Amino acid sequence: EPPATEQWLSCANLRLNESTREVYRGEAMIELTPREFDLLVYLMKHPRQVLSRDQLLTAVWGYAYAGDTNVVDVYIRYVRKKLDNGEDAELIHTVRGVGYVLKDQP
Repeated sequence: EPPATEQWLSCANLRLNESTREVYRGEAMIELTPREFDLLVYLMKHPRQVLSRDQLLTAVWGYAYAGDTNVVDVYIRYVRKKLDNGEDAELIHTVRGVGYVLKDQP
């Protein structure tokens, strides 16, 4: 059981520690790549906000990407797959034509 201290961000049963780069969904520790982790941090710091692909690209990849923003979709899919493994509730929701939102309600 990870300690509950201020450096933990949480949404439902998902907890993330920025300083130790640990991520838990319930009791299970989740391994993320550095880019996946950065994407999840950004989503968790903006809960219930619909974030566009462009916003996510700029924040997580650090540049305005002139071409296809598909890279965001690909990484969202990777993170979702790891977070939702065996879980009932999906946390990262697609907002069609706009982007993504992290929230604990459908």
